[in-house]
Amino acid sequence: MSLNNIIIRQLGLQSYKRILLSMQTLTKNRNHSTLDEVWLLQHYPVFTCGYSYDNYKSSICGIPVIKTDRGGKITFHGPGQQIMYVLIDLHRRKISVSYLLYVLNNTVINILKKIGINSYYSKNMPGIYVLKKKFVPLD
Repeated sequence: MSLNNIIIRQLGLQSYKRILLSMQTLTKNRNHSTLDEVWLLQHYPVFTCGYSYDNYKSSICGIPVIKTDRGGKITFHGPGQQIMYVLIDLHRRKISVSYLLYVLNNTVINILKKIGINSYYSKNMPGIYVLKKKFVPLD
């Protein structure tokens, strides 16, 4: 299998829980011939909370809140916000998580630069920043 083969899926508007289950299933069933995948999608309104969020409620203003196995606090996802899930076998590709994040962050920074938006990455506060504020595209 060539490491250049990656499946890119445009999945449209999806339930967070359904996508989470699909990602877990793909990862659990992965073997040496499973192709890596990139999923592009949007979620129905949902808050996800990581380990650092200690004020858990099942919903906020009628929007469901889902506990996740990631770090961080709470994040809103909704229609109009493009999400990219990268389902890559890092061991097989011989790359680290930090290198993958470096590549993804620099890709976003370079795309923003091409459309005239100056941005940067902060190691102390993960994410892409524009004018000292976290970059969240509006459309």
